[in-house]
Amino acid sequence: MDLIIPFKVGDFAESKSFVVGFRGAWFRSKINDMRVTECGHLEYYLEYTDYTEEAHEWIEVFQKNPFNPASQKKESSTSSQIMLRPPFPKWYRGDQVPEHFSKSELIASVRRTWKVGDCVDWHCSDCYWTGKIVKLISDDVVEVVLVEPPIGEGGPPHQVNPKDLRPALDWSIIEGWTVPLSAIKLDLLSIFVDNFIVYLFMVSGKWETLV
Repeated sequence: MDLIIPFKVGDFAESKSFVVGFRGAWFRSKINDMRVTECGHLEYYLEYTDYTEEAHEWIEVFQKNPFNPASQKKESSTSSQIMLRPPFPKWYRGDQVPEHFSKSELIASVRRTWKVGDCVDWHCSDCYWTGKIVKLISDDVVEVVLVEPPIGEGGPPHQVNPKDLRPALDWSIIEGWTVPLSAIKLDLLSIFVDNFIVYLFMVSGKWETLV
């Protein structure tokens, strides 16, 4: 099956990297150019919108994680990862969702306050780090641990302000935005698509969908 890459020059996106120190982080970016290399690899020329002093760079759209030994074996079935995704959808608490929004707009809604075990993206150093809440300290402080290597940087817990968190979502070319399989304690998260609401909820240890 041929996959249609839904990005074009001029689009905004989020990008990730396998560079040590930045694994598991998402960067807001703009696509300024694209090319196919002599080896047949698709590349985009990215501008990092929150790092205005950083040089623009070409990134290969599909890459294997060099820190995952399994993905480096020639016979490995571990697939390459797409290094870009669309801008993160607008998200709200359940009682804050607007009554009307653009038909083409996608909105995510979290139905309650943060709890231990929630998968989140933490806004720090002008990018978003994927992790999990491990402790609630106060209304203004929670502890978050980053995803462990080789996917993320891991390390000790970080004390963060809940206002700097957003729900962690996965994105793929085929399925679009989905709730991570590891987000088993979100209880209920809804995604609005074209003015319809799609509820994701937990049943017998797995996510089910109710439209």
